[in-house]
Amino acid sequence: MVSTSLAPFSIDHSRIRAEIQALQSQLVEWRRYLHQRPELGFQEHLTAEFVAHKLQAWGIKHQTGIAGTGVVAVIAGKQPGPVLAIRADMDALPIQEANPVPYRSLHEGRMHACGHDGHTTIALGTAYYLAHHPDCFSGTVKIIFQPAEEGPGGAKPMIEAEVLHHPEVDAIIGLHLWNNLPLGTVGIRDGALMAAVEVFDLVIQGRGGHGAMPHQTIDVIVIGAQVDFCFGAFDLGKGTAQLNV
Repeated sequence: MVSTSLAPFSIDHSRIRAEIQALQSQLVEWRRYLHQRPELGFQEHLTAEFVAHKLQAWGIKHQTGIAGTGVVAVIAGKQPGPVLAIRADMDALPIQEANPVPYRSLHEGRMHACGHDGHTTIALGTAYYLAHHPDCFSGTVKIIFQPAEEGPGGAKPMIEAEVLHHPEVDAIIGLHLWNNLPLGTVGIRDGALMAAVEVFDLVIQGRGGHGAMPHQTIDVIVIGAQVDFCFGAFDLGKGTAQLNV
């Protein structure tokens, strides 16, 4: 488990390459552009178009329309070596944004509330830097812009479309922004990290009775409240649970 109690510290910008630091203003601009145009799973047409436009302008070999809206870019270094994949998800969530910022979502009922606009931007910045500095790495970097991470499950159709082949991927990085870590910190671990989204049906069987003798009843409202407290995302209002009295 990665600790979230690290003390704040100053970032040593001298350890960041000047060419990467010079990208900062562009990265902010790209991320805010994407943040204003959130799209749900398998509907990331504007996002994919934005990504493909940048890759085309930088002369990076890429393929679009994978699993519907996925994009894959391939960047080769000057020397032969292994193939590293970098995966960034592009989709947003069905949430109305209420943040009072000038770059708030322009799409009603949709918001980049999970940071995928940041993931896409980081992948684009990485692609730009590597394409302009092929002598700084060996092997090949394959950057995978994946649709539909939030719920529909975009990874499986991308894998079925053989994005991990041609060339064969030796290792893959899946980055996720995490506000619980101080700015400038990278947390890593072997194996699974962070939560998975699972969907399940829950039926609570209750038993009615007299209000003066609650101990003879099974109150599904109380049980449902306890389940909601324990699981956090339990939604009685959208049909994810069935209460039988």
